[in-house]
Amino acid sequence: MRLTVVPAIFRLAWREATTYRFNFAMSFMVIALPFVLQVFLWSAVLKGREQLAGRSLSEMIVYYLLVLLVFDFVQPTVLFDVSDDIKSGTLALHLIRPLPYPVWSLVLRLGSQTIYLTIVATTVAAGALLLGLLGVVNLGDLLTARLASFAAVFLLAWLVGTVSSLAVSFVVFFTEDAAGVSKLIAFLFPLLSGSLIPLDLLPGWLKALSGYLPFRWLVYEPIRVFTGQQTPGAALLGLAAWGALISAVTWLLWRSGKARFTAVGD
Repeated sequence: MRLTVVPAIFRLAWREATTYRFNFAMSFMVIALPFVLQVFLWSAVLKGREQLAGRSLSEMIVYYLLVLLVFDFVQPTVLFDVSDDIKSGTLALHLIRPLPYPVWSLVLRLGSQTIYLTIVATTVAAGALLLGLLGVVNLGDLLTARLASFAAVFLLAWLVGTVSSLAVSFVVFFTEDAAGVSKLIAFLFPLLSGSLIPLDLLPGWLKALSGYLPFRWLVYEPIRVFTGQQTPGAALLGLAAWGALISAVTWLLWRSGKARFTAVGD
């Protein structure tokens, strides 16, 4: 396996992601609008209250700033280039290459998302600074020594989420369409990861259910590292355990799917 091609794949994905400049510019608005609505919502909910479930308005807004930062990078979804490769038969071209297809797809995905991460991080930082200057959030809630620990946990969550997306995509080997699985995850993930609402505000049975799934480790637990409610070691250990399990499932899906794959030429 020639890992020396990995940087080249990464650069290719970066160039492709920056090709469409209009989409690049519009990404800022797409990112910012839902968060602005969250600020208005929680300002209304907490009007006249100092705290809700132990969180002040400033802490709640910081929570959703962090959700905004991590969500799109960790949510498992169908990778349409992988799905298309399998359904169109072009996967056959990748099978003769020295780099295993799952590794190729993983690096391509991470590379293409890196430019988007730059956009999101810039938007979040600018929004946080503006909200701090306006007095909506306490900058002390953002400027924390735990930022480096959060970054490390987030990077591992990003990797685990991307591997999870590969697993979802490889379902196409067996169903010809992973849209059903993708829609189910898209329904469950925001709720059970803590993206839609902090898990400690959910009913007890829903919060308990989230403990049996990896979703909370991709969003809720990294944010708890940032706020000091979770230790970095525990978060990394939990992510590593789920990551190992998901990687094994992904590899099994790949091996089984490749064995039954048939490419049909013209």
